[in-house]
Amino acid sequence: MTTTQQQGPETTATDHRGLGVLDHRECLRRIASTPIGRIAFHDAGETVILPVNHVVDGSSIAFRARWDSVLASAVNQTSVAFEVDEFDALEGTGWSVLVRGVASTVYDEETSRRFEDRLGDQWGEQPEGTFWTSIRPDEVSGREMKATRGECGCC
Repeated sequence: MTTTQQQGPETTATDHRGLGVLDHRECLRRIASTPIGRIAFHDAGETVILPVNHVVDGSSIAFRARWDSVLASAVNQTSVAFEVDEFDALEGTGWSVLVRGVASTVYDEETSRRFEDRLGDQWGEQPEGTFWTSIRPDEVSGREMKATRGECGCC
């Protein structure tokens, strides 16, 4: 259940636990601002979660995989999940965004070049034999935890 609370001039939606609900646009912005995300899928009956560099393209999330990797098995499955998050233990703040959808191979060379240009800094080298995969989201959701400390910041 999502509720709406008045907090000053802005309206903020919260879930049943009091966490802020991020709208679709804010979820995509936070995905784009985070260089490493995690892709979750099933392979040979096991749940696999792997870190990937990614780019946001409209509402889709794209990442590279090697043809001979376990990550390649995520392509064309009925469902995958992609997650990014950030947490500041000192401030007591954080957020998480979850995307559920289907991953498919990107065959268009122009689209692949566009993704390559957007990727920027990478986590680890990308060897030969990689291809781009794009997740078409069926569902995008995000939550935010705001600091609950007093104004002094000490408690």
